[in-house]
Amino acid sequence: MLKHIKQHMYQCQTCCQSFSFMRDLGRHIKKIHEPPPYPCSICEFKSNSKCILKDHFIRKHTSGFRYTCTVCKKQFKIKSDLKQHMNYVHTGESSNICSICGHICKTTRAMKAHMKYRHYKSAYECKICKRSLTSQKNLDQHLIWHQRKREVVCPTCGKIFGQTRDLNLHLKIHQGIRPFSCPICGHTFHRKTAQEQHIMIHTGKRPYVCDICDQTFAQRTVLNSHRKRHPGSLPPLPVVSIKKIIQDFMQELKVSLTQQQDKITSDS
Repeated sequence: MLKHIKQHMYQCQTCCQSFSFMRDLGRHIKKIHEPPPYPCSICEFKSNSKCILKDHFIRKHTSGFRYTCTVCKKQFKIKSDLKQHMNYVHTGESSNICSICGHICKTTRAMKAHMKYRHYKSAYECKICKRSLTSQKNLDQHLIWHQRKREVVCPTCGKIFGQTRDLNLHLKIHQGIRPFSCPICGHTFHRKTAQEQHIMIHTGKRPYVCDICDQTFAQRTVLNSHRKRHPGSLPPLPVVSIKKIIQDFMQELKVSLTQQQDKITSDS
């Protein structure tokens, strides 16, 4: 039972999928739920990689063909596309290179599937969260999930939650329960994430950087408020992990307290 429970220690708040390790949950959120941080300045293409975005821009939005196949004289804009062409076409295998992201498919059918699910907007879009689904059946099931989500309501203030666990955490606010305290100043919090953001003030570190003016901040909420002062639409912020900063700070604090205690003991 304990071994089984460990599989559900870390749960995604968006789709309720569970993971054994925090790093796996982090990878899942970054890959599935977070929008790609690098958008194309001309079209709607977005990528998680600057290199992929650069290649996309060259393929779709430039006109120069710098590389030519020595066998069939076919021309390419990117050297890696020429290399992939040589490996697949002139080794007896068929090749299809996506003109948007450079992905390789061995068959035309696979390429059509790739274009459909990766680059073409689905006709089945959720009106609530704008998520795209591949079929009406999947959309209907997704809407049922939204319906169940609405049923988890706080009886005190009426706030809506995605699952009972979130509601139970929220109820602690109405009950006055603040189980997470700051080891430095003793300030208490309802949630561990709020406690960690507060501790960042004591660390002296400023890991949150404004992508417009490079000003740094200790807390994400302060950075969000600051970014609103910049005009125009802004891209989503990248995820910044503060776990390691807090762990190192707490370790240093523990060592410091131990040394102080040893000194008091030796003086007495």
